Amino acid sequence: MRVLIACGGTGGHLFPGLAVAETLAARRHEVKLLVSEKAVDQTALAPWTTNSAGSAITVQALRAVGYSGSRGLMRFCGRFVQALGDCSKLQREFQPAAVLGMGGFTSAPALLAARGSGKLIHESNAVPGKANRWSGKVADHIAVGLADCAKFFGHKPVTVTGTPIRQALRQGKVTDAHERLGVARDRLTVLVMGGSQGAHAINEWMAAALPELKEWRGQTQFVHLSGAADEATVRAAYERNGLDAKVMSFCREMELPYSAADVVITRAGAASLTELAAFGLPALLIPYEHAAGNHQWHNARVFERVGAARLVTQAQQLGPELTALLADAGKRAGMARAAHGLAVPDAAERIANLVEAYAN
Repeated sequence: MRVLIACGGTGGHLFPGLAVAETLAARRHEVKLLVSEKAVDQTALAPWTTNSAGSAITVQALRAVGYSGSRGLMRFCGRFVQALGDCSKLQREFQPAAVLGMGGFTSAPALLAARGSGKLIHESNAVPGKANRWSGKVADHIAVGLADCAKFFGHKPVTVTGTPIRQALRQGKVTDAHERLGVARDRLTVLVMGGSQGAHAINEWMAAALPELKEWRGQTQFVHLSGAADEATVRAAYERNGLDAKVMSFCREMELPYSAADVVITRAGAASLTELAAFGLPALLIPYEHAAGNHQWHNARVFERVGAARLVTQAQQLGPELTALLADAGKRAGMARAAHGLAVPDAAERIANLVEAYAN
């Protein structure tokens, strides 16, 4: 069976789509990933784009772009028409039995061009994005990562599947993660990340909080995924405050920092939260205030309600929140248990089952 998965644009769409692709490929289906031309997609999928010969998973970039407001309307419309033509051609040549859209701007043209294929979408967030709100109208079935999201799709059939994570992350904690990262085992490790592309605001906010953490010198260490633009600046901030840190622009082996971390500071994108749940990690969540539909705030509230995380707005001070969590081992343990309780280990299998059921 051939399956087309449209999942490009951000790590939050890409990595869950890749997880489903890996599951379908293991079931001997042929999968094509439809991604964007953005650097995050090309970097993350380098192993597939460079070694695709004979693979059950292949990759194709789509000439679509996201809607960025009225100033970019002409470019968005032009690229959408091009993407729709590309998807129509791909539909004729690849002839997928099912098309799965993971949300984002690559998803809509793939669903619209689908003819004679089963049409499904997956929404990771508590509040669906614009692409999935529209795609949901033409989809045969909707899979959602969080039960809070089901109400947005009216009378369409909806299944709560959870959000898939990559196979490497489903194996559990890596025993030699500290050694492979080059960090100490006898210190509390704080993982700071801003999503698949880093987050400039979190980098600045964390740098501002470092002077308040000097009392934790020698007791803590940081693994900070900064994005390429801020890597040097973030590294200098830790050095200036005498705090040990492993600063990286991007990490392809996320199982390593997740395995080493005791506390995580991050945005509240659905894919990141799903991975925190899989590893049972307590977190300080800083929702991106301008996310569509304020969906990151709603995502964070799901985790905060069960005691898995603390929701921190950008108006609050990060230093006191982090210090309080570092000082309370019992609190961290309780949050870790609550986070692990939100994990859905077989989310990729659940979505693959739906894809097979709705094929053609």
